Amino acid sequence: MKTKRSVMCFGTFDIIHPGHVKFLAAARALGDELLVVVSRDDRRAALSGAMPVHTQRERIAVLDGLKSVTRAIAGKKNDILVVVRQHRPDIIALGHDQVYGISALQKWCEQQKNPPRVIRLRAFNR
Repeated sequence: MKTKRSVMCFGTFDIIHPGHVKFLAAARALGDELLVVVSRDDRRAALSGAMPVHTQRERIAVLDGLKSVTRAIAGKKNDILVVVRQHRPDIIALGHDQVYGISALQKWCEQQKNPPRVIRLRAFNR
């Protein structure tokens, strides 16, 4: 019997700003626990053309210090589904502009008997 509702979200979270804090608080409000998957440095560089200002380890440490975050973990290389399958969240909270890995996530959810609920959150002002 699962007693706590878990929420998972993904992001780079390089240089945390008020929009990030509001997004994470809204994601946490969807459940009892919030697991934040922090993108790898090389993934950030591949998607944006630049390395992050802070290393993945530093970004995880900052996120772990936020009240809304139960735990921050390192993302896996090239596949967000690895952590989804491993942690089996009840809800996946997506950012308003999040596109990486979404089509694979949607296809995977369609194949599951009890998929996580996927919720796209609105944009939050900085």
